[in-house]
Amino acid sequence: MQVRAANRLRFEEFDLDVGCRTLRRAGRRLDLRPRSFDVLVYLAEAAGRPVGKDEILAAVWPDVVVGEESLTRCVSDIRQVLGEHGQHIIKTLPRRGYLFAAPVEPVPDSRAADAGPATPAGETAVPSSSARAAIGTLAGEAAAPVRRGASAAALWSGLAAATVAVAALAWWWQQRSAPVVPPAPPRLSIAVLPLASDGGDPAQDRLAAVLTDEITVDLSRIPESFVIARATADSYRGRSVDARRVGRELGVRYVLDGGLVRLGDTVRLTLQLIDGESGRALWADRIDGELPDLPALYRRVTGTVARSLDLRLQEVETARARAQPGADSQELLLQARWLLQFNRTTPDSLQEARRLLEQVSARDPGSGLAFALLAQTYNYDVSQRWLSLRGATREQWLQQADRLSAQAFQLDPADARVVGVRGTTLALAGRSEQAVELLGRQIGLNRNDASAWFWLGYARCTLGRQDEAIAALEQARRLSPRDPNLNGIFVVTAAAHLYLGRDGEALEWARRSVLERPQHAVAHSWVAAAAANLGETETAREALAEFRRRLPSYTISSFRDERLCANDLCRAQRERYYAGLAKAGLPE
Repeated sequence: MQVRAANRLRFEEFDLDVGCRTLRRAGRRLDLRPRSFDVLVYLAEAAGRPVGKDEILAAVWPDVVVGEESLTRCVSDIRQVLGEHGQHIIKTLPRRGYLFAAPVEPVPDSRAADAGPATPAGETAVPSSSARAAIGTLAGEAAAPVRRGASAAALWSGLAAATVAVAALAWWWQQRSAPVVPPAPPRLSIAVLPLASDGGDPAQDRLAAVLTDEITVDLSRIPESFVIARATADSYRGRSVDARRVGRELGVRYVLDGGLVRLGDTVRLTLQLIDGESGRALWADRIDGELPDLPALYRRVTGTVARSLDLRLQEVETARARAQPGADSQELLLQARWLLQFNRTTPDSLQEARRLLEQVSARDPGSGLAFALLAQTYNYDVSQRWLSLRGATREQWLQQADRLSAQAFQLDPADARVVGVRGTTLALAGRSEQAVELLGRQIGLNRNDASAWFWLGYARCTLGRQDEAIAALEQARRLSPRDPNLNGIFVVTAAAHLYLGRDGEALEWARRSVLERPQHAVAHSWVAAAAANLGETETAREALAEFRRRLPSYTISSFRDERLCANDLCRAQRERYYAGLAKAGLPE
């Protein structure tokens, strides 16, 4: 049964004061971020009724564009504060929304009759009639003994009462007239200002407006992002404004500014990310395109800008989090994401990410993302062949990843990142048909996720569908041409070409992988195999020596034992790799 809006609500042992914006448990105040508090109030007021995600997003974020990840994070915050582990208060309705399942009771609030109206910003606070009466009565009673010529004791008593009355009035006035301190902007909050378009060309103006809209929508897909709606940001069109002013007025940490210039048939887009507090430029880029091929320009903008900004925003926010003592779960999760997804991961940084994620999952057992990223640390160890550094086997680590990713998927099957990690785990375990299905679902949730396209290409490669694999890998490379893990895209592309007998193309892509990341041992093995198949003996021998220097215990049997292929077609294709390694001199 839906609860009517009330100033105070009670459920289980919790007291939710909507007017004062406080949540208490047994008298002790519990802290919630402002948006998380709003989500809790909305769900509690709709207790007993399934509430769709779109409905909550429209109610809690009416003037900004945010993705479902922001709502998921708020619900995770609420569950952590409530100490809820079994979803007995807030139930997740897969693909639908949420249900506040605990009974909720409106609580009469005696303060409502005495409370005066809130003072609008910028106006002088005036005591309410009840407050004036109370203060006047107290002051009058204090002065009465003096007027009646009472004794000295009564006189001192009256003066003391008057002092109390004046102090109470002073305290009240100070509380009402104190400046309101605005809440801190959300971590990944950004406003996209309308792209400047000089020259008075209507076609150029329309193009600038469309690109502004595309960038705004794509940035809203960044996990945990808070993006000001284009209609609001559009109020700054044609105005020369300071980014710091925009940050203050809209309550965001970052401002994206830029312009569009047409030079004949060439269009140049310039962008810069500015810190809304300091006004300092954090990132800048330039994108050139041709008017006759506008779809290609759209792809470059929507495919690269959000990804590049995501990298930079995560880097800046991680630095902020590390500078703050006593990091909470979200800050730890942010640091772990940076170590895993936005940095050139090393064995040590991966171990640090795993340590942080173990802390987060212990603190917040309802966080699907924490368990998914923890699973990803085991996937990374497997794919990079760092198992010997951990004293583990491939099977042990894949079992850990399978258990953790399955738990994450059960907790939050609508989160694109959770779906992607589950698909990655299945692909590495050789369950590639299921992996392709899940990775396709991840792309449906976020079409610009380069990682999803990469793992889709990998899964297709293990199924022997090499041309389809190459197409997916090309899309990953187009979406993120400066990706920190670009070497992985290159080496799987090399494998797909070699499997099809295109040794020249395989050698070219394998070399690009080595140039991108020389410390990646397996890339050298693909150079060796492709060069040996082409009869380039010296190149093959040098590449194999570098591979064996980095992975000295590996043999052809070691590769066979990994059982990377998911069917007989792929296994037959992979024999060309083993044949090349044998020609290069790798022992059986």
